[in-house]
Amino acid sequence: MKNETADTAILLFAHTADHEAKYKSFCWGQTSVKNKEIARVLLQHTFRVVEQSALPLVTVLTDRQAGRTFGERLANAFQDAFEAGYQRVICIGSDCPSLSAQDLWEAGESLQQHDMVIGPAADGGTYLIGMHISCFNPEAFAMLNWQTPEVLDELKLYSFRQHSSLGCFGLLAQKADIDAAGDLVLALQHLPVAHKLRKKLLAIFKARFLKFPMLRNLLLKALELYLGKPLLRAPPI
Repeated sequence: MKNETADTAILLFAHTADHEAKYKSFCWGQTSVKNKEIARVLLQHTFRVVEQSALPLVTVLTDRQAGRTFGERLANAFQDAFEAGYQRVICIGSDCPSLSAQDLWEAGESLQQHDMVIGPAADGGTYLIGMHISCFNPEAFAMLNWQTPEVLDELKLYSFRQHSSLGCFGLLAQKADIDAAGDLVLALQHLPVAHKLRKKLLAIFKARFLKFPMLRNLLLKALELYLGKPLLRAPPI
């Protein structure tokens, strides 16, 4: 595995926890402190996943992103990774709780046979984009309709246009990414009960409503319906 992926790197293209918390609401009630805490936990989880994969990491967080549009910033981040000497770059964000080292290994293996590999998100976007340097056209890549439900189809078309071959594209299993509190609850449903990230996120949800027992119990009841497991309630008052 190490010999096959010696020229492969992970590109973490994400916002800092402070910046992410400004634009996404992970926690009911719009509490900035808890929102930021969830963003921080998700980012730390992503770093751990990359560390477990043992693949080299290129990190481009908010303060290092350059460009006027999302597409330009993402293209510039890929450009930086390729200029660092890597031939294959696998880009991820920090908003996919179920992402694992195994997913990164599978993406690396797919890039041995394909010029591009995509991890499709349930909302029509992507949670992973892997690309060989021969498939990288920064201008065309930046002009795709990023952050829309059409981006997956556009990436497929982009890949075909670069090499005019249907075999140049690999597809991973679909996963859910997180844009709001409802997305996070649904994602928790699919994590194993003993998963460390699941435990940390549930602890944040429960602590958020510790001072409001009635509201807390109502929200925990909603979580139970999604997760299928009773959760600790506040004592009656």
